[in-house]
Amino acid sequence: MSSASKSEALKFKDKLYTLETAMNETRMAEVFAPLLQEFWGVAWRVAGVRIEVMRRRNQRCVLRYRINAVEAASEQQLEWRVIGKVFKADRGEAVFENMRRLWEYGFSRAAQDNISIPEPLEFSSSLCMLFQEEVGGVPVKNILKKAPQPEHMRQVARTLAKLHQCPLVPGKPFTVKDHLTRCHPRHEFLALACPQLAPAVDALIQGAHEVEASFGNYKMTTLHGDFHLGQVHIENENVWLIDFDALSYGDPASDLGNLLVFLKGKIKRQPVVSELIDVFLDEYFSIIDPEVAHRVPLYEGLTHLRRACKCLRLQEDGWERRVKRMVEMGLACIEEIKSSTVTPASNFFRAGYDDEVEDLELQEAE
Repeated sequence: MSSASKSEALKFKDKLYTLETAMNETRMAEVFAPLLQEFWGVAWRVAGVRIEVMRRRNQRCVLRYRINAVEAASEQQLEWRVIGKVFKADRGEAVFENMRRLWEYGFSRAAQDNISIPEPLEFSSSLCMLFQEEVGGVPVKNILKKAPQPEHMRQVARTLAKLHQCPLVPGKPFTVKDHLTRCHPRHEFLALACPQLAPAVDALIQGAHEVEASFGNYKMTTLHGDFHLGQVHIENENVWLIDFDALSYGDPASDLGNLLVFLKGKIKRQPVVSELIDVFLDEYFSIIDPEVAHRVPLYEGLTHLRRACKCLRLQEDGWERRVKRMVEMGLACIEEIKSSTVTPASNFFRAGYDDEVEDLELQEAE
């Protein structure tokens, strides 16, 4: 069988069929040689490559490359750190293109507001791999565990608001139906596995569609699609937003809903988080139309449902109790928005959740 035929066959056997090559130091030194010269100059040569697996999932593997380089004439050395994302076939190129456009729309390292993204370096079609620079800073989720400050949350708010003001339209509108496809397993399996919860799951789904229809027309924006505190890195006044695999176009309230579930789950163990939520919302809504606020509970409800499905998938100790609680909380979000007007100052935004949700949230954030 020819190499090309083997490659095509592997596509059907392994979603990440190029990962073996991506993990080969010798082969990747050859891949990085022209890229190094493009970004650092023709005098530089690759002296070696070290590879570290950061995350491995079914449809993506994230690798850190430490490229040791030497400038021939001066013998000057440097270590260039590059993140490589291996995607399954026919995925990844759109992510690279969206990053390239974000870079051009004001998220480059030259951004005057100091809010940027990793520089997109190249997409290799043969490797199904996106190369980007490794950014500095510390993830805000790590800062939250140690010494969170109000200014950190203001930086997070300004970062999300900047994304929501970006003119990029990365695809068709992302709807409730699309959000439901991100449940793994799908919500239908949740109802089958927990038949006593089937009426509540059905009510949550039906209510979500009804609430979405009631919104009418509203301004859609660029969405991160998976926004939480692990996606924002901070170093002094510099902020980096990362991970654009789920970048989409739709209701900005959906990014807020995902983040607020993340934050509310920490209030019982870290009461200061309640104040940090206030700081975040005040800063965000000083930039973005407060009208967005009343739509947020819809997406909190969908986030609870998605995490209930994940809890079913993992089936760790106490999963049935947790699933029940998450479905109840998701339905409560839908009922809240159907029965009242929610504003940034309402107690709904500040309500804490129980420890069971916090424990799962810590797993979700990894």
